[in-house]
Amino acid sequence: MGAVTTLLSSGEYLVRPADRMKGGLNDWSLTRRDFENRRRLLRLLDLISDPRVTTAAHATRVAAAATLLAAPSSARRSRLAANSILASTTALLYPRHRYGTDGSDQVSLVVQTASALARMDQRRPRTVDACLWFVALQSALSYTASGYAKLVSHTWRSGQAIPGILRTRSYGDQATWEFLRRHPRSSKVLGHGVLALECTFPVVLLSRGRLAPAYIGSAAAFHLVNGRVMGLGRFLWSFVAMHPALLYVSAPRSRGTVTAGGEAGRDDVMPVLSGALLAGALAAGLAGQRHRCRIVDRGRGDEISVQTTSGNRLVYRRTGPADATGPVIVLEAGMLSTAETYEWVAADLAARRTTVTYRRAGYAGSGYGAGPYDLDVSVRDLVDLVRHAAGNRPVVLAGHSLGGYLIWLAANRLPGQVTGVCLLDSSHPAELQRSAKQAQSAERLESALATVAATLRLGAGSIVQRQPWIEELPAEVRGLAHAQYCDHRTWLTARREWREVQRHFQSYAGTLPHLDVPALVCTAEETMRNDPVQRELHDEFAKLALVAESHVIENVDHMQIVTNQKAAAEVSGLIHSFVDALPAFTGAAEGNQK
Repeated sequence: MGAVTTLLSSGEYLVRPADRMKGGLNDWSLTRRDFENRRRLLRLLDLISDPRVTTAAHATRVAAAATLLAAPSSARRSRLAANSILASTTALLYPRHRYGTDGSDQVSLVVQTASALARMDQRRPRTVDACLWFVALQSALSYTASGYAKLVSHTWRSGQAIPGILRTRSYGDQATWEFLRRHPRSSKVLGHGVLALECTFPVVLLSRGRLAPAYIGSAAAFHLVNGRVMGLGRFLWSFVAMHPALLYVSAPRSRGTVTAGGEAGRDDVMPVLSGALLAGALAAGLAGQRHRCRIVDRGRGDEISVQTTSGNRLVYRRTGPADATGPVIVLEAGMLSTAETYEWVAADLAARRTTVTYRRAGYAGSGYGAGPYDLDVSVRDLVDLVRHAAGNRPVVLAGHSLGGYLIWLAANRLPGQVTGVCLLDSSHPAELQRSAKQAQSAERLESALATVAATLRLGAGSIVQRQPWIEELPAEVRGLAHAQYCDHRTWLTARREWREVQRHFQSYAGTLPHLDVPALVCTAEETMRNDPVQRELHDEFAKLALVAESHVIENVDHMQIVTNQKAAAEVSGLIHSFVDALPAFTGAAEGNQK
C-alpha cells in the first residue's frame, strides 16, 4: 500500500513537469530562497533540483515502487533496496516539491523508512517489532494530534468545518456540500464523529485488540471518503499502509513473532522506551517553561508598576533625557506583542524625547484582574497609564497594529493632553468586513491561538525557534522577546483580546470617531501589496484626523515596520519630524477652519 502511494505521487510529478518550470508551483529558482542560509544543504538540493536529476529520481521511484508490488516476499534484498530507495528519495525530493506535498508524503516517508530498517535486520524480531511499534505509534499520534487540533476550533465543534472545506476550490465537492447544506444536522453529526474518532484513537493501543478493527475500519472509511470527495487520492493508500502495524501491536502480546529460540511473543520495549522519553521530554519542557516564566516576570529590571481603575496592573518603562521637555511619546504594541517589539523605535525616540513603553494587561509582567474584558478595558488602562506616566505634560500616542486602533480611541478621552497620534500599520475596525483576506485569516486565528497556548503550557516552548522578527531586534532584548513569545500566558492573553477584537470588528457600524489632533499614518509596503484594502482603511484614518500625513514604509511587512532596524529608523525619524511640526500642523488646521 505504501508503494502505491509513491507510484501515484511520482507518476503525477512525471506527467506534470510544468509545475517545476519557471513560474510553476515548484519553480526551484524561487523555492531555493528558503534554504539560502544553509549553504551545504543548498548545494545538494541544487543538484537534486536539476530537471534531469529530478526526472530520473522520480523514474527510479516508480521502478522501486513497482518492485515492491511485484517482487515476492522472499526477495528480501530486492525489497530492501526498493524500500531504501523510496525512503531516501522521499527525504531528498521533499524540499524540491515543498509546495503541493501533504500528509500522505510524510506518512510514506515514515512507512518506507521503517520498512527499510526492519528489512536490514530482519532476522532479529526485536528490530522488526520496534519498527512496527514506531509506525503504529506514529499512526496513533497523527490521528490524535489532528483530533485535538480540531477540537479547539469552534468551526469544528459547531459542525461548520466540513461544509466549509467542501466549498473550497482545492478540496471542494459541490454535490456533497449541497447535501450537507440541506441537512445541517448531518454535517454536525459527521464533524463530531470525526472528532470522536481522532481524539479517542489511542484506545486502539489499550484495548488488547478488541477495538482495533472498528477504529481502523472507520479510519480507512474516512480516508476513502476523503479520497473521493476531497480529491486526496494518495491519502487512502498512505494512511492505510500504517494500519497493519496498528493491528499487530494492538493484539495480545502472545500473538507476536517467534524468536530464534522458538518463544512466541512480541517485543514491547519500544512503547516503554517511547513513554519514558516522552515523560522526560515533558519534564524538561515544563522546567524550561518555568525558567522562561521567570525571565518574563523579571523583565528588564527598571519597570514601573501602576494600578489602573479597571483593577489591572501595568508595568512600563520611561526612558529619555532627564531634562527633556515637549510631548511624551507613549508607544502601544499590537496583539501578541510586547514593548520589546518597539526596541529600535523606542531607543531612537528616547535619544531626544521622553518615551514610554508598556505591556498591556496579561502580557509579560502586567496582570489583569478578575473582571470581564472588552476593548474598552484596554483603552481605559491606556488612559490611566498616560496620566500616571506623563503627568500634565502633552502626549503623542503611537500604536502598531491593534495598538493603532486603541490609541485612536484613547486620544478622544484625553482632550487637551494628546497633541497627536502615530498609526503604524494600524488595524481598522472595518477590516474584517471589507477585506476578504482579513476575514479568512480571522476564521483560523482563534483555533491557532488556543492550540499554541495549550502546547506551550505543556512545555513545547523549548523547541520553538526564534521568529524572524525577533532576530531583527537588538541583541540585548532577543532573549526576553523570545521568552515572552514562548510564554503560554502571552498566547492566552492574545486569545482573550482576539475574541473581543473579532466581536467588536464584526459588529462595527462605520462610526469611527473623528480626531481633533494631527495624525501620522504609516503603512508597510507588503501589507498594502498583499491586501490593497488596507491602504483604503488607512486613508480613512487620515481623513478623520484634524490634519494628517501618510507614508509607505518600503520593503517591509507588518511586523518589520517596527522590528527591522532600517525601517524602525525611518519610522522614528518620521515621528520626530511629526512631533516637531505639531505646532505648524495645528496652526494650519485652525487657520483652515477659520
